[in-house]
Amino acid sequence: DGAPCHTSKKVQDFCRANMADFWPAEMWQSSSPDLSPLEFSVWSVLESHACKTSHANLTSLQQAIVEAWDNLTEEYIKKSCASVRRRVEAVIANNG
Repeated sequence: DGAPCHTSKKVQDFCRANMADFWPAEMWQSSSPDLSPLEFSVWSVLESHACKTSHANLTSLQQAIVEAWDNLTEEYIKKSCASVRRRVEAVIANNG
């Protein structure tokens, strides 16, 4: 995402200096949720699982989210990521 806490010069310089495979902010995809597997696929699964019941406290909600994350299958993640190319091609085809 393009959050200032991720794109500030100080953070970008730190990451560039400390991460071998760092991609600077200018190489990141647009903020379109249609192009991010986390946005178009994963968050909805986590939310639907974690919000099945009410939670008495933050710890309970956090545990439900972690459980949902841990239950995501490798096949589901691969399928979500595989759909990105089709989505990017659709954006390009529509001049968007």
